[in-house]
Amino acid sequence: MALEEWLARHPGPATALHDFDADGLAAAALWKLRLGGTTQVVRTRQNLPELANPAESVFLLDLSCPEDRFPWELPTVVIDHHPLPQRPPAQTLLIHDTARCSAWLTYEALWPEDSPHAWIAALGILSDLGDSMPSPLLQSQLERWGMNPLRQLTSLINSAHRAAGDCDQALLALLGHHSPSEMLRSDHPSLVYLRECQRKVRKRLGQAKQISPVKRGRIALVQFESDCPVQSVIAQIWKSRLAEHVVLVANRRSDTAEVQISARSRGALDAGKILAQIGLTVRGHAQSAGAVLKPEQWEQILENFYAYPHQR
Repeated sequence: MALEEWLARHPGPATALHDFDADGLAAAALWKLRLGGTTQVVRTRQNLPELANPAESVFLLDLSCPEDRFPWELPTVVIDHHPLPQRPPAQTLLIHDTARCSAWLTYEALWPEDSPHAWIAALGILSDLGDSMPSPLLQSQLERWGMNPLRQLTSLINSAHRAAGDCDQALLALLGHHSPSEMLRSDHPSLVYLRECQRKVRKRLGQAKQISPVKRGRIALVQFESDCPVQSVIAQIWKSRLAEHVVLVANRRSDTAEVQISARSRGALDAGKILAQIGLTVRGHAQSAGAVLKPEQWEQILENFYAYPHQR
């Protein structure tokens, strides 16, 4: 069933649950600009929350969603590039492509090719897939607006969640501006807030970058303590330097009772399969995944990690 047909069958109030990174936020902005419903950021990737607003249908944008995580019985559209449920609930429409990102998929599902909102989709593509992605959509926006402005905006949009801040401010920034150049020049309160988040993130990243990895087998571990969820950035940095290892970054959050995990790998290395050898289950893609653990769970993983060279 095409999305237009689905929308005709379900014309009532809709809400979109979306991820907190630039891809999820860009997808949410594109969705709201087109359909005008309510949005709700999902602040943990471990489970889906109850709906904060009354709705007759739900959109899930950029959220990995196995069937045991749907806490409602409503018609649902899943727009995603993560692994999908093997047995999706009834009344579920899947718009899915692992080779694309959710903002890209949302744009194609809701907007014509020449929409003035294409730059928002480009931010999601640039954030999730990089500037070398062979996407005509991305390349057209790079040619129009330039690499540096789009990179600056991607960093700003991601700074809210990386500073453990208010991701709704990033969404407001996307919704309230008509072009990258306007947004970069803006002194709107949402941009003032994002720039403050960015300064905080840069400081925390500078601290975390000083930690060197410890290697066991094909796993390279980086541990640090921070009040900002910057583990994915650190993992990405070390991935480029350690092509023969799965990079495992653990952030012992100083502001919450949890350990946030980010894993990255290159080439044929499957992060999930290799980390499973030390008892760690991560969610996501083969080369980009994560998890959230209790401190005692992480201590057991650490014990397994340090014994890893002796395991078979």
